[in-house]
Amino acid sequence: MTDLDHRQEVATRVALAAGRLAREFFERRHELAVERKGMQDLVSVADKSVEELIRRELGAAFPEDAFLGEEGGGGEAPHLWIIDPIDGTANFLRGLPYWCCVIAYVVDGVTELAFTMDPVHDELFVARRGQGAIRNGTPIRISGRDDARESCVGLSFNFKLPGERYVSLVDGLVGAGFDHRRMGSSALALCHVADSRLDGAVIPLCSSWDVIAGLLTVESAGGLATRWTDGCSLTGSRAVAAATPGIAPALERVAGVSLRAG
Repeated sequence: MTDLDHRQEVATRVALAAGRLAREFFERRHELAVERKGMQDLVSVADKSVEELIRRELGAAFPEDAFLGEEGGGGEAPHLWIIDPIDGTANFLRGLPYWCCVIAYVVDGVTELAFTMDPVHDELFVARRGQGAIRNGTPIRISGRDDARESCVGLSFNFKLPGERYVSLVDGLVGAGFDHRRMGSSALALCHVADSRLDGAVIPLCSSWDVIAGLLTVESAGGLATRWTDGCSLTGSRAVAAATPGIAPALERVAGVSLRAG
């Protein structure tokens, strides 16, 4: 067993455990203590507890590795686990079944492993650089659509972004013939691009933990995606997009974000 084999095996178990814990919190979400980080930006005891579980379990298995997480912070390192314990917290707290738990393993700035657990639908998406992407053990591929007028794009928005930019993006998509959905979880939307439920995704402003796993998952399923480290550190924020290759040029023009093969 190689080092990456071992890491994939352990992180798969941890992602499943994180999903179970998050699902337990989801089922009693009305009891949770909730804090406000900013406008329409909430965090609950569930987010913190799930991240603590992930850090504890991975830290026990790989004590030399570093961590960067939405709730626990951290910094860049040669061997780094990036964590978003609940991507889509607003959906989670409202009882909307579109959220997930995210883990990525990054070596010298390059994402090698990606794990996105959707506990509501019991779906685990796993990607490994150069070895494809799977959902619950079954290989997945992008849709392959090449016409904007037949394509649907998942979107994201937060209040750190001027509303006019989001409205302009939607206007550009509609003008180009794209259908669109605002999903509420960038990480899960990217996995649904990889799994051909969506044909593209645009996230106008995000942190690495929101999308780093999903970008590799799209690439591994045959799509094009923004390379996070093109002009941005793992602790910074930026816009990203992903798509099936046939619609990538049109989406790049509308979104103003580059997409390329990993």
